[in-house]
Amino acid sequence: MTASTPLQIDGKTYDRFSLNLAITGKYNADGSTDAQVAMRLVPTRIENGQVETADSAAIGISLGTLAGSDAATQQTVGAIQAALQQYITAKGL
Repeated sequence: MTASTPLQIDGKTYDRFSLNLAITGKYNADGSTDAQVAMRLVPTRIENGQVETADSAAIGISLGTLAGSDAATQQTVGAIQAALQQYITAKGL
C-alpha cells in the first residue's frame, strides 16, 4: 500500500505500508449486516533492494462494529466485501 503522506522516521522516508487486515462479517437478527475490522499498517520502505519496516510506528485501527463509522470506512469495507463476494461466486462456493 502506498502512503498518502510518507512518514519521516529517524531521518528515513517510509512511503509504503505493509498491511495486516482482518474483517469479520456478520448478520444481525433483522437480516442486516455488520462487520468487525482490525487493521495494522506498518510503515515500510525499500532501499537498494532491501525492505525495512518501522514496526514500532505501526498504526492500528480496530472497530467492533461499523455503526457510527465514517462514510469512507463504510465504503471501503463494502468494497472489500463485494470483492470477496465476487471471489466466492467465481469459485462456486
